[in-house]
Amino acid sequence: MAAVAPAPWWPSPALAPAGLLGATSTSGNPGEPPTLPFLLPPPPPPPAGYPLLPPRGPIVLQLRPNPSFLAEVDRRRSCSLLQFLKNEGAIPSPEEEKRREKVIRELKEIVMHWAKAVAREQSVPQKLATATVLTYGSYTLGAHGPESDIDALCVGPCIATLQYHFFVVLRQILEGRPEVSGVQTVECAKVPLMRFRFSGVSVDFTYAQLPVIDASKAINTFSPQLLPKIDERSWRSLSGVRVNEQIVQLVPNAEKFQALLRCLKLWARRRGLHCHHLGFFAGIHLAILAAYVCQRYPNASVNGLFIVFFQTFAHWHWQVPVSLHDEPTTSLCSEGRLMPIVMPCTPPEFCVSNVTKSTFKKIREELTRGYALTKDPLRHDFEWSWLFEWFPYAEKHQQFLRIALCAPTFTELRDWAGWVKSRFRFLILKMERAGIGCDPCPSEEIDHTVKDPNMVFYWGLIPENIIYVDTSSLEEEFMRDVTNDVYGKVKCTRSDVTISVVGLSQLPKSMRGHSFHWQYMQCMLGYQATTEDHQSAGWLGLG
Repeated sequence: MAAVAPAPWWPSPALAPAGLLGATSTSGNPGEPPTLPFLLPPPPPPPAGYPLLPPRGPIVLQLRPNPSFLAEVDRRRSCSLLQFLKNEGAIPSPEEEKRREKVIRELKEIVMHWAKAVAREQSVPQKLATATVLTYGSYTLGAHGPESDIDALCVGPCIATLQYHFFVVLRQILEGRPEVSGVQTVECAKVPLMRFRFSGVSVDFTYAQLPVIDASKAINTFSPQLLPKIDERSWRSLSGVRVNEQIVQLVPNAEKFQALLRCLKLWARRRGLHCHHLGFFAGIHLAILAAYVCQRYPNASVNGLFIVFFQTFAHWHWQVPVSLHDEPTTSLCSEGRLMPIVMPCTPPEFCVSNVTKSTFKKIREELTRGYALTKDPLRHDFEWSWLFEWFPYAEKHQQFLRIALCAPTFTELRDWAGWVKSRFRFLILKMERAGIGCDPCPSEEIDHTVKDPNMVFYWGLIPENIIYVDTSSLEEEFMRDVTNDVYGKVKCTRSDVTISVVGLSQLPKSMRGHSFHWQYMQCMLGYQATTEDHQSAGWLGLG
């Protein structure tokens, strides 16, 4: 019986362990690749008068591959994935690590001098007042890249207030340092912060005010009795540090967790999903999802963890929160939350999320795309560059919402942009209520035809019911959200927001790059999983 065009399951002779292909060859010729699985020809037609039935599909006969061969393929895939991360610049050099350590060390010295200055101003003995800096986020978790921010928390004494001493006095001190540039404040966010560059390293600087004078000593001997005395904003600022500590304790293998998280951060950036204020992932979301996978598959390789990440969350029932603890999360109300993710802290609480209907749809599509690309662990022509391909905005959308921010000076533009971006979620929700979904591109462009300092964003438009966008009323309504308090009203007196709709020809060149696999992946995004798909996890030791 003649076999039809064999579909080989081996990755390539170069990836197979020595002697394995020859040992499993069915042709009798050593070194020749196996021909399983193969397809049998269709059965003969039924005799005359026999009721016609739909033609039977081909019968696929598959044999379970040799476990040692699968282990070798998995090992080589893991090595190639780590090499890909290195080649793409996702792993910082030793020199970059030393630069970050120096930044943190100098920040600690700055805030200590700041605490003494505040004490002198308020006639408090200077030797008693202290402050310190704690880090959290991807840097503390060991999954940062060369361009990653440092998430740092300034822990100050009770005499140092957020609004004046942190946002005014400490800001002036930082702006007076030659190594500090681009200071901007986001004062009315759920977690107020300053953003700046210190010796070229981006820093997100939050503040927690402790009910003591000697803050550095109190934080080093932190006791549960101190927590109830902390105000709500300081509590939220401290949550990043507390969550990091829990994640480090809960993951069974720190090295694999760090590698997986690096993969997820690079994937999310390339696919336009790593931008919290636009309704996508924040770093904490990816860290918890990575830790969840590592918890459940402690013996899996980096390649296996990456595969099972997409397999798990492409099919996740998002009414169920993702939690790293075994206890039920029924005490938390997830109603109305599109992607509920629970922070591993006590008491448990949800991660702050800006996910909307539009951004949730894109996240699900990208998880499905990742699953479609990685579901076959033995695909011989697989390239990691496919998975980490830049998102093809110009191929995906025909029209874009153009949001231009303008200010008289670069300093004012930084503050204005930080404030407006914190209000972007309101704009996305307004468009969704008008029947227009959007795919916000996180990149910040510059219009060189405009004289004043400016920043431009482009959001892909996804019309659902109508295709006309009344940009005048949209801009007017959005400005009401931007100027709904004193801070916004003051900033907008010298700054501006302009909203318009543009076509492909008006996109910047950076967004018009061609995506080679876009047409190919369009047909794969609608792929539905079968029970056989879940068996591949067992081949990699994940089941």
